[in-house]
This record gives sequence, C-alpha cells and structure tokens, in this order.
Amino acid sequence: MNFINDIKSSLYNPSFYGSLRERTLGSVFKYFFFLITILAFVMAFAWGTQLSPVFSGESLKKLVDYYPAELSINIKGGVISTNVTEPYSIKAGAEFSKMKNGHANVVMIDTANNFSRELFKQYDTSVWVGRDFVVSAKNQERIELSDVSRVPDFSLNQERLLRWVDIIDSYHLLISLGLFAILFLSFYGFFIFQMIWLLVGALFVLFIGKLYKKPLSYKNSFKTAVYAATVSFVLMALSIVSGINAPFPFFYSVVALVIVIVNFQKGEQVSSDVPAI
Repeated sequence: MNFINDIKSSLYNPSFYGSLRERTLGSVFKYFFFLITILAFVMAFAWGTQLSPVFSGESLKKLVDYYPAELSINIKGGVISTNVTEPYSIKAGAEFSKMKNGHANVVMIDTANNFSRELFKQYDTSVWVGRDFVVSAKNQERIELSDVSRVPDFSLNQERLLRWVDIIDSYHLLISLGLFAILFLSFYGFFIFQMIWLLVGALFVLFIGKLYKKPLSYKNSFKTAVYAATVSFVLMALSIVSGINAPFPFFYSVVALVIVIVNFQKGEQVSSDVPAI
C-alpha cells in the first residue's frame, strides 16, 4: 500500500525525499489529510473509551450517592432555600481528597448570612451556597462569586438526580457517539492548525537544502516538510493520548528537521546548476 510505504519512507529514505519534486501538491495534501484523519480517529477512540464510561448510569449513580438523601435545595425568585438546619455541610471524604483542595468541607450551605471572606475561611469549604450567591474557592488566595438571583426556579434533591441519571443512561450510546465525534473533530482541527507550522518549517527545509546543495523551491521544501513531520505528528498523538509532555520546547520541530538533515545528508548530491522546481 502506497500510504504505508510513504510512512516508512518518511522516516528514512534519501531517494524518496529526492523524488518528492516529482509529486504533485495534490498527492502531498492527500497524504497529509489521510494521515491526520487516522491519527484523529485513533486519538478520539482512545479518549472516548476512557470518557464514555463516565456517562454510564452506574458511574453517575455513584456520584449521586455523595448527595445527601435528606437534602433538598430550592431556588424560587432567585432565592435559595433548603429543608435542613443551616449551616449545613457536606464533608470532604477520602474520595474527594484530590478535589477539596485541603478544605474540610466540599459544600457549606448557609442562606442566612451575607458573604464575607472571614466567614468563608471559617467554614473551611470549597463551595459556599448562600441566599442568592454561590462562592467557590479557586486557590488559597482567589475565590469566585456567582450571582444566582436570576437563575430560573428549580429544586434539587437525590430523587431528581436519579431520574436525570436514568434519562442520561438511556441515551448513553448516543452520548458516546456524540463524544467521539466532538473529540475526532477537535483533534482533526488541531492537526489542521499544524499546517501553519509546516508552512514555517518549509522555510527551514529550504535553508537546510541550501546547506546540502539541494536546489529546492519553496513548494518542494513544503512537500519535504509534510513527510518529514510524519513522525512528529505520531509523537504528538501519543503525547496527547498518554498525557506525557514533550521533553523540551520545539521538540517536534527538532525531530522533523533532524529527519530532513539525515535524509539530505545521506542522499545523492545534486548539482547546484539544476534549476529549482
């Protein structure tokens, strides 16, 4: 298969790089878009298989279990009220150890007192639900206050949450497919954006070609950049899927340029009087 052979040759094949001037831009773009389609598909599948179970009924019901069975929160006319004695706290158990940011409570409900930083610190909570506001701690110094006075009327309790879970679970397959589509398009767009990197990289290829007496035009330098970036694109995909960052800045650019240098260095020297194409 030509595509597989091109991938192999993109790593090391001096004669292959020497023959790129004979390829049309159309065939080069076809290779590029086919490559990124495969990479985007694999990345979306890898992420999708990890994220999709989060929306299953079983996983969502485990989350609902953390909501106190006796607690009902109501918003009417932009005012929050509850059916419990306040202040009411939802403690931060071991399951929330990574989410609570060192606070003793996940949520503190106090609709009687006005907001104050001193009281917020005293409650030692990640979130304070007040009469017409919700305050969340972003870090030790920064907090975010949200006004809920214009929020539509609704009530929240464990029973309603479980009904929502049943509805979401009934659409789990559709949600999973939608999630896959969003991930695929996101990753595909990410690689499309790398075209800017290739256009800039072609200038470096052009410079390297002059050093090795390769009479390249910018068009042929761009063709070379596309194929030389194959390994870089694969490494980018692996990095995103695995969560492992590149070892140093411009790592992927360096990998692509090293591939260009190795193939130019080992390739046959072309006479400088051959006109650039």
